[in-house]
Amino acid sequence: MSTNSIGVNTTADIPTALSNTGSTSLGRDTFLKLLTTQLQNQDPTEPMSNQEFVAQLAQFSQLESLQGMSGQLDSLYLVNASMNNAAMTNLLGRDVVARSDTFHHASGPEDIHFDASEATASTTITITNADGSVVFSEDVGARGAGEGTYTWDGKDQNGQLVPEGDYTFSISATDVNGDGVDVQTLIQGTIDEMSFATGSAAPSVEGVDIAIGDIVRLLDGESL
Repeated sequence: MSTNSIGVNTTADIPTALSNTGSTSLGRDTFLKLLTTQLQNQDPTEPMSNQEFVAQLAQFSQLESLQGMSGQLDSLYLVNASMNNAAMTNLLGRDVVARSDTFHHASGPEDIHFDASEATASTTITITNADGSVVFSEDVGARGAGEGTYTWDGKDQNGQLVPEGDYTFSISATDVNGDGVDVQTLIQGTIDEMSFATGSAAPSVEGVDIAIGDIVRLLDGESL
């Protein structure tokens, strides 16, 4: 029994030939090459039947349809992504509350925002600089359940004003029984920039990059 130039049995069907080539997908040109090779090298005493030939052509037709559908889906994705990105620009200049543990400190007092899952008896706020060094840590006492705010005076543990820069904060809290309370760190501010470098919208809240999905709400009462 003869073997064709790519090392497949001439009586093998196209899917088996594809498997022997090590490919994981069958493109149009590859399909036609395999089909032509199969016809050229078939055993004259056992030629491909009409039914087999029609079956191969049916596979080719399905392949063409799937490739056309794939192209259409790619086009729809690009259109949808463009529309979404255009819609996201409407957020520029909007005031939002978002999940984040980072804020940009310029000067003066800073409001530290958070959301406690339940009332706390002890709430410790810790602020670190870009180097990871703790500049402020204090138990600010009991806080109610839900969103709350603590105003930090912008000074370190020694009472000195800290320099401008990006700072991160964490909050640990316990209830009246001494059990831990889950507290979500939040930032509040204006979306002042929108990047599309990755192909999707990535907003910045007063210099702090966040994800669209991290926005909790718009402060004017509207929803995303």
